Amino acid sequence: MTIDICVVAGRRPDLLEATLTDFQERCFRHLDVSRCLVNIDPIFGDADDATACLSIVHRLFPQATVFQPETPNFCAAVRRLWSNTSADYIFHLEDDWRTLTDLDQAILAPFADPSIQQVSLHTINQNWDIRRKGHLYQRRSFKLFGVKLPRLRTKPLFSTSPSVLRGDFARLAAGLLDPALDPEKQFYSNTNRALQTRVARYRTYIYSPRLTPVIEDTGRNWRDERRIRKDFANGQSIWTSDGEGESVG
Repeated sequence: MTIDICVVAGRRPDLLEATLTDFQERCFRHLDVSRCLVNIDPIFGDADDATACLSIVHRLFPQATVFQPETPNFCAAVRRLWSNTSADYIFHLEDDWRTLTDLDQAILAPFADPSIQQVSLHTINQNWDIRRKGHLYQRRSFKLFGVKLPRLRTKPLFSTSPSVLRGDFARLAAGLLDPALDPEKQFYSNTNRALQTRVARYRTYIYSPRLTPVIEDTGRNWRDERRIRKDFANGQSIWTSDGEGESVG
């Protein structure tokens, strides 16, 4: 069961080096990694930071395939990476995470259930109570006039946070993603009906063997220190700094 690593990054060498070093030591060395693919978007930093990121990637993964598009677009980055994979599984990662425990082949165990297409790593920032809601990440209710009501059918919630996906599933999704919209929300928010229909019968499993988080987001503090805010509008993620916003999909 080979794994391709896909990393979505900006020009943030300090975060990228810490993330890749951490996951290499606590996770990737335990897996049968086939290839590493990295997308470095021209967002944050400058040309020197981009060069530093490239150097970090090639030092840690000498044979890595690196994409450096001319314009930043998060969804296009996800689509580009997933569509260029070929392994049985894909480990999707971004440049601003760290592990809270060692991760090994056990993260693949939930795939014994053929309905599971993604194993999402339980994050400390995730609004999901494993003890109360269980390991299947899905929406069980909706709001009507501000009142939460139960759904007759559940809706799967696929994530672009660090996770492992079946390769065929990720490549299928990549072919249906609309780069003009936030990738994660296209799976369930009625913005991409074609994709949402294709994935409706599948499920996401949250990996949390001790019922506690296994990863943590390091990008929030990085953004706060630089007064950068991430908002969502018109189906896109918008990064705002000092009153100026930039849409990155």
